[in-house]
Amino acid sequence: TEEKRALYNWTKQHELEGVVFKRKSSMYTPGRPSTGGDQVKFKFIDPASVEVSKPNEGKRSVQIRLYDENKQPIDVGNVTIPANHEIPAPGTIIEVTYLYAFKGGSLFQPVYKGTRPDQTIENCRLGQLRYKAEHIDDDFHAKPETDGSAPARPKG
Repeated sequence: TEEKRALYNWTKQHELEGVVFKRKSSMYTPGRPSTGGDQVKFKFIDPASVEVSKPNEGKRSVQIRLYDENKQPIDVGNVTIPANHEIPAPGTIIEVTYLYAFKGGSLFQPVYKGTRPDQTIENCRLGQLRYKAEHIDDDFHAKPETDGSAPARPKG
């Protein structure tokens, strides 16, 4: 348990995508179970307030954007709008969750959460994003201690 917590904390601290824990005694089985299973995945998702720039013609998705420090709009990709929600109009502030952002690019795996009438365009800034880690030293494999600096490689 201590090693798993250390790995979880180290992974989160280094802003990686997440972590998967597997039962030590489990066998490999291809595919995913419909429920339960021998593995647990923790994705580190973050929320973001974004502005809808325009709907995608003929699709249930919209283009989204944020603003840089000079208040210039920056496109950050598209997000699908579920069938049980109305497609928001251009200029609407919405909330999405995402796994990470690419510098100068888009949000990875954005998920629509709803409109945010309580937010303003000032909240739609690039500075709120968490970017994909570009390079991570593989030091948790090399260090056996669990002092918080890097976890030991898990044994199970």
